[in-house]
Amino acid sequence: MVKKNALYIALMAILMVGCNHSDNGIMYNDSLPPVTEGYVGLQDGHFVLDGEEWFPIMLNYKAFIRQVGDSLEVVPADYYHGRYIEEHFDTIASWGFNAIRICLDVLDSEMDSSAMFRATRRVIQKADSAGLKVMLLIKTPFDPYWQSYTKGLLRHLANLPALWAYDFFNEPLYFDPEPERDKMDAARLVSQWRHWVRQYAPHQLFTVATAEPIEVFEWDPALLPVDFVEMHTYHPLRVFSEMWWYSRYCGKPWMVGETSLPVDNDSVPYEWQEQFMWDTYRFAKVHGAIGYGWWEFQDNPQGVNFEAQYTGLSDRNGKRKPAVDLVWYLGKICLGVGVDSDIVPPVNYYNMLAYSNIRLTGKVVDESNGRPVEGAVVRGWNEDWSVGMNTYTDSNGRFTLYSNDYNVHFEVSAPLMSRQKFDRRNIRYSNPQGIDTKNLPDRQREYQQIDYKPYLNTSIPEIPFNTYYDSTHFNRYSLEGDLGTIKLKTL
Repeated sequence: MVKKNALYIALMAILMVGCNHSDNGIMYNDSLPPVTEGYVGLQDGHFVLDGEEWFPIMLNYKAFIRQVGDSLEVVPADYYHGRYIEEHFDTIASWGFNAIRICLDVLDSEMDSSAMFRATRRVIQKADSAGLKVMLLIKTPFDPYWQSYTKGLLRHLANLPALWAYDFFNEPLYFDPEPERDKMDAARLVSQWRHWVRQYAPHQLFTVATAEPIEVFEWDPALLPVDFVEMHTYHPLRVFSEMWWYSRYCGKPWMVGETSLPVDNDSVPYEWQEQFMWDTYRFAKVHGAIGYGWWEFQDNPQGVNFEAQYTGLSDRNGKRKPAVDLVWYLGKICLGVGVDSDIVPPVNYYNMLAYSNIRLTGKVVDESNGRPVEGAVVRGWNEDWSVGMNTYTDSNGRFTLYSNDYNVHFEVSAPLMSRQKFDRRNIRYSNPQGIDTKNLPDRQREYQQIDYKPYLNTSIPEIPFNTYYDSTHFNRYSLEGDLGTIKLKTL
C-alpha cells in the first residue's frame, strides 16, 4: 500500500502541475477542504466532526422532486409506507443511524431549477432536524444543462453543515452512458466535478459511488481525484473479497456506501440479515473502512428481482425487521483496525463463486521494468458474453481465474495502470481426469443464480447464518490452462 500510495501521489502531482483553469476538463491542484466547525471534514484518513472522529452509519433513502400544491417538494419513493419524509427521518434516526444518503438523481429538466434548489435545501434541513447528516446523490452532470444546474445547486446548499458530502455518480460500471470510457477521460471528468465542489461548496466533501472492483477498467478508484471512495457490494459470496480488494488497492480513504442481504422471512429468514449486517460491518471496520451504509429504508415490491425487492430494513408495509435492533449498537462497538500484511484474504478471494470446471493461470507485470503487479483485476467472459468472472493478482503478480465455461474474452487492469483487452481461443488445457470437455456442468452458472448457503460454514449452532466460508469449495478444478504474461503500463 505504501508503494501504491506513493505512486498515486507522484502521478497526480505530474498531472496537476499548473492546472488552475476551470471547466476545461483537466486536472486541478485541489487539496481537501478545510476542517470547519459544524461541517464534516477529512483528517488523517477518517471523517471528523467538531474535533472528534466521526463514523457515518448511513441508510440509503430514495426520493424524487414532485409538484405538491403550489410548490416543488422532495417526496419519498412511491413504495415507501407513509408519505411524510419528516416521519421517515425521525424513524431512521431512532433506529441508530447518524447519516442518510438521499438518492435524488432522477430529475426532470422541465422543472424550475431554482424551485428544485429550494426543495432540496428544505429536505436537507428536515434531515438535520432529525439529527442526520446527508450525503446527496445528484443527477450526474454530463450535459451542459445539468452542469449548470449542479453549479447552482452547490452554491445554494453550500452553507448547510448537515450536508456532509456529494455523490456525483452512482455506479459508473453500470450507468455510464459512454460504453468504452478511457481511464484518463474518467479522471478528467471527476477532476472537473471536484473543482466545482471546491469552488462553489468549499465545506462539503466529494465522492463517486463505485461498484465492484472491475470499475478499475474505466473508473479506476485509485486514479479518480475524489476525497474518499464509496464502494457498493452485495452478494454474500462476493462482499468480503470485494471489500478486501478496495481496502488495499483503492489508494485513499474508503467506506461501504451500499450493502444488504435481501430477506423475506420465508426463503431467507430475517435473522440472517441481522447476522449479515454484523459480519459485513465488522469486516469493513477491521479492514479500515471509515463509514458503513445500508441499502435501503424499505422493501420495494416492484423490484425486478429478489435482491431488489427485499433489501430494506422495513417490509413493504413499513414494519421494521429485526436487523434494525442491531443498528443502534454498531456505533457503540469498538473494533480495532488492522490492515496488516499478514492478514489473509477471504478463502474465496481468488474464486469468489466456487467455479470448479476450469482454472486459468498467468502473471501480470509492469511493462517498463518487468516487476509483478499486485492487485490487478483479471476478468474473463465466455464466448457469448453471458457469464463473466473475476480474480486478482497476488504479491507475485500471479493470478488464478476459475470458471465453469471456457473463457474467450479477457480484460486486465490494475490501479493507476493501463488496460489490456484481448481474445484467446487457442488455449491448450490439461485434462488429467479425462473428463468430457464438451459437456462441462453448470456452464451458465452466474452469480445471481448461485445459492450461497451451501458454501457457508454453519458449524456454530447458535449462529443461524454466518459469512465464514467452507474453504473446501473454492480450489477445485478439472481442466487447467495458462494465459502467460500480461503487460500493463503505468499511467
